[in-house]
This record gives sequence, structure tokens and C-alpha cells, in this order.
Amino acid sequence: MSEDLRVKYNPDGSILRQHQLKMLDILIVIDGICKKHGIKYWISDGTLLGAVRHGGFIPWDDDLDIQMMRKDFKHFIKIISKELPENLALQTHKTDKGYIAPYAKIRDLHSSISEYYNSDVNYKYKGVYIDVFPMEKCSYVFTRISDSLHAHLLYKISHVRAGLMRRIYLNSMFYLLTFIYSLFRLLDCFCVKKENLTFTYGTACGYYNFVNSDIIPLSDINFEGHMFNAPHAPELILKKQYGNYMELPAEESRETHTLSVELNK
Repeated sequence: MSEDLRVKYNPDGSILRQHQLKMLDILIVIDGICKKHGIKYWISDGTLLGAVRHGGFIPWDDDLDIQMMRKDFKHFIKIISKELPENLALQTHKTDKGYIAPYAKIRDLHSSISEYYNSDVNYKYKGVYIDVFPMEKCSYVFTRISDSLHAHLLYKISHVRAGLMRRIYLNSMFYLLTFIYSLFRLLDCFCVKKENLTFTYGTACGYYNFVNSDIIPLSDINFEGHMFNAPHAPELILKKQYGNYMELPAEESRETHTLSVELNK
């Protein structure tokens, strides 16, 4: 099954396959840095699904995600720029004022991609990337509210004209999202019982992904011929996220994130 899909979607030498291999190279670098510094991360979402179902990338996928606990994420952000090779860069609001997401990206500096919905129109760094998500226990209700607000703000930002007003608006939105995160985490601590918290991306992250918190101790999984960290029970995570995860989606649902890719600039 996977070989037929490879031929159809990402045969060797195709732009998509080159894109995937560049993301794989970034992951190999991040894996080495995390192991050096004792940072526990794991591949997640569609990347984990691809590892289990296809032994690597989902053939039509142009995205790569990893997760780590909030404590490890803070450590990661603190040390990563000093450890990255010169062809890679950390993308946060601190390194790229046009980027307001509270999760991070590690970007390749010798490529350029364009994403759907102009989500990257304000970015300084636009190369091939992998996403790094902080995970923590949050309340379901506050997470849904904050993520809906985040999505609304991102939509508004894409319609703000370039120039000084955009920079002011972006900075304002970043600090508003940071305030939302801090407020909801405070409410979680004092107003929500621990048993009512759920393991997900941090509030104001722009996405919600409610998974089992029983991830540690980590396991190893084969992904594109390399061994990377994974939750210790990937099947349980995938079943909760995707249901019957071994069943392929309909062809019209096999979506990508990228409009265009320019490699090796």
C-alpha cells in the first residue's frame, strides 16, 4: 500500500519528497541536541501517524511536528539557538517579530515556502520547518475559548496592511495572546479541579489537541529509517486523535499545508 502511495504522491526526486527529506534532516539535528541536553521530546500528530502507518511520512504530508512538556520547551528555547548549525534558525516572536504563535518553529534558511491562507505573510523566516509544541494540562473550556480567539486574531492579522501599523498590531496581538495564556493558566490553578484538566497544547496556542497524558516513559519508533522518540503507547494516542488511524482518508481529504516550495536557495 505505502509503495503505491509513494509512487503517486512523493516519488524520489519529487519536490514533495525533497521537502520531506529536508524536514527529516532538521529533525535529526533537533534529536541530537535534545539528547545532548536531556530534553524529552516526541514525534506527534501526523508525524506519529506516518511512523506507525507508513514507517515514515504520510506520503502526501508536508508537515512535521514534535511535542515536549512546557518545562522542557522553556529549556529548549533557551539553548537551541546556540546549538543550531548556521543553516537553521529558531522562529519565535523574539527572533521574528512577525511571528506571534506561542509554539516554535525550527526553520531552514536555504529554502522558501508559501502556506495557505497567507498565514506566513508577516514572517521574516519562510524556509522549510518543523513545529515544536509545548504540552501541559489545561482546562478543556478555557483551551477551546482561547484557541478560537487566537484563530480569529490570526485571520484579522492577515488583512492588516504592511508597514508600521502591521508591526504595531502584531506586537499588540502577541502580548494579548500572552496575557490570555497567563490568565487562563491562573484560572486553571485556582478555579479548576486537577481531575478536570486535560493534556493538550498550551492555551492560546491556536490549536487544541486533547490526548492522553500517559506519554512518559518514551519509546523509540522508526521514522524514515531513523529511530526517534515517541509516546510509549503510540496506538492509544493515535486512536484518540484519529479513531481508526490505519484507514486511509478519502483522496479529497489528503491535504497539504504548502502552496509552493523553493529549495536550496
